[in-house]
Amino acid sequence: MLDVLIAGAGPVGLWLAAELRLHGVEVTVVERRAAPDGRSRAVGMQAGTLDTFATRGLAERFIERGTPVPTGHFGAATTRLDFSTVGAVHPFMLALGQSVTEQLLEEHAVAVGARVLRGEEVVSLTQGPDAAEVVIRAGGTHRTVQARWVVGCDGTRSAVRQAAGIDFPGQDTTLTGWLADVELDDPPTAPLAATGPAGSFLAAPIDDGVHRLAGLSTATMHHGTGEPLTLEEVREQTRTLLGRDLGIRNSRWLSRYGNATRQAARYRAGRVLVAGDAAHMFFPAGGQGMNLGIQDATTGRHPPGPGARRTARHLRRGAPAGRPRRHRQHPRAARPVRGGEPGADRAARGLVRRARRTADQPPVGPPDRRLRRPAPRRHQTRRAPAERHPTGRPRPGHSRRAHRPPVDAPRPTTTAGPRRDADTVPHRQPGAAGRNHQRRGGASDLARRHRRPHSAGRPDRLGQHRHRPAAPGRGLPHHPAHLVPLNAAR
Repeated sequence: MLDVLIAGAGPVGLWLAAELRLHGVEVTVVERRAAPDGRSRAVGMQAGTLDTFATRGLAERFIERGTPVPTGHFGAATTRLDFSTVGAVHPFMLALGQSVTEQLLEEHAVAVGARVLRGEEVVSLTQGPDAAEVVIRAGGTHRTVQARWVVGCDGTRSAVRQAAGIDFPGQDTTLTGWLADVELDDPPTAPLAATGPAGSFLAAPIDDGVHRLAGLSTATMHHGTGEPLTLEEVREQTRTLLGRDLGIRNSRWLSRYGNATRQAARYRAGRVLVAGDAAHMFFPAGGQGMNLGIQDATTGRHPPGPGARRTARHLRRGAPAGRPRRHRQHPRAARPVRGGEPGADRAARGLVRRARRTADQPPVGPPDRRLRRPAPRRHQTRRAPAERHPTGRPRPGHSRRAHRPPVDAPRPTTTAGPRRDADTVPHRQPGAAGRNHQRRGGASDLARRHRRPHSAGRPDRLGQHRHRPAAPGRGLPHHPAHLVPLNAAR
């Protein structure tokens, strides 16, 4: 019996297989294609994915084969996003063909002990209490294997997801873009992008001598995904969107892609899990699918996906008794970005406006850790005490919510306690009863203090409250408006 059977040897399936092996899990990957696909669907590797690969010492292998891109687009906005401000170890996007990504990940997975079987695909499966029986077709024959867990990483038309009865609701395609992997006589010296009234255009190197051209044109955005794309149309669209055709020749792959947006109703059904494109699909521009799938395979937390750590933990504990726990969607993942006309999603429009508004502002550094911790209880800001009668009751005409004294008020002269050198402290002011006088108030608190051992026999210390100066930057309230200056009139 297999521990884990993974359907699909794409980037997500291969990375999940390698991570499971590093956790001591026996894993087998089956792939329908007999040989690696030379076409590259995803060509953008985000900073978070590179940082994830760096945890296994693999990031440099990808960087050597790809081209770093310091900025990126959001929603085809004219303002570019600067990746140097995201705080990542690798603050850039890497332009790299998916075929190269799969090659490097397969080498890594095989090196750590995973089995990759090509020319085999999952046809159907049946779940039992302790395992799942999977029917695999290899050539013209069928065979049945048992696996304790099955993970579907076999794309948007996932056979594993369908066999497990997991719904895949979402929106159908309403607009299409085009892509072309071609050779160029006049290639750009660096990845370039252009956005204008006629649409958007992108050109980036993905392999030796091959460039990916991708565009979204207002003139052709309503063509069907099945309508053929010709090399002459690519030249015409490039001239319209960029102003020159870059000497396009020798196409490797021409295709149209749509903006269909879908997400699996759940990520687990019994002993079957889904990840990558089998769990969610997006508009391909930006490479969200592959990058999100890598995170599915790494942790499986947001949203709950397979996750190498999670699956290995289940295997170490054995099969769960009774009905397995259902993995629900993460609240944010349950609301995928709409794939309609440009500007149809209100949230996306708001993000674009904020990106444009802050594009020329200097980057803001990471927040101070001290500001994220709650203030210690002894330094929490309290209400300023109202003026009180010697009996402890508020004077007539005075409210408990006394107004704070002005900042420029003169420093009072008092012998009620030691003089402070700091200019500002929280609201606990030296006074007749100190902190407890504010909380409980008046003569009853003085009586309690009188009965305490430290004040017994020390009438000169009665009613005084010693204040420990707060260290600079520690425990003080976050907003200066909540501080009362010592030199304020009482």
